[in-house]
Amino acid sequence: MQNLRDKLLKAGLVSEDEAKKSETSAPAPRRSPPAQTQRSEGSAPRRDDRPPRRDDRPPPRREDRPPRRDDRPPPRREGGGRPQHGRPAPVAAERPIPKLPPLPGSKEYQRIESKKQMELDKALRELVLGAQVPVESGETAFYFMTRKGKLRRLELTPAQAKQLENGALAVVERPEPAQIEHSLVPAAAAEQMFALSKKSVRFLNRTESPIGFMSDDDVKAQQAAEAAGTAPEIPDEPEAAEGSAEAASTESAAPAPEGGGSAPEGGSNEPQAQ
Repeated sequence: MQNLRDKLLKAGLVSEDEAKKSETSAPAPRRSPPAQTQRSEGSAPRRDDRPPRRDDRPPPRREDRPPRRDDRPPPRREGGGRPQHGRPAPVAAERPIPKLPPLPGSKEYQRIESKKQMELDKALRELVLGAQVPVESGETAFYFMTRKGKLRRLELTPAQAKQLENGALAVVERPEPAQIEHSLVPAAAAEQMFALSKKSVRFLNRTESPIGFMSDDDVKAQQAAEAAGTAPEIPDEPEAAEGSAEAASTESAAPAPEGGGSAPEGGSNEPQAQ
């Protein structure tokens, strides 16, 4: 500024008084207006008032942040538990296919049937041994049929034979390990055995449905067939629905009963006097 004044004085363009006057009247330097503390309504935001960039925003807190895939709870299994990380949930097991029963005639079927028969024989034997009545030997012959159609007789006292006729006693099988024997038991025990095995009761004079009834004529015809060898043998097959008298076998005949008469009313075997 000083050099410019000197140059103007030397050139004679201005006088010294004019130069001094210009220095005193020089305008003061212009100052920038103070920053407005509040932006006027409707004015465009300045750069400093713009919202920060996305990268400059503070990270959200964990509870405000949406759950990520790893933060989601694992799915529940049917059993109520949760599968472990990294292992697939086990698939529900399918129901096992029920085992079919063995075919008739197979070894497994025969084994099962043999076991059932042993258990049945044991139950029948226990019933007989717990209720059997001692046989009173006498002069009266009482005939009955075995399950294989063979004629058998018991020599009893008249009183015990009368109990068979009246239905108080019964002739039943007593299974033994080697063979089947026969015993006398009360009618109540015979009914229990009949419920387990119809063939186990060989004679029981029930009022409505007698079991093993044979008249005098039936006894004579059976004895004649056995003597002639024409009586068929009945195989030991599954039991029939009714415990009626069965056909005869080819065993040698028993002696024919002496005398004999009609069967008593109610349908029981006729005791024969010897």
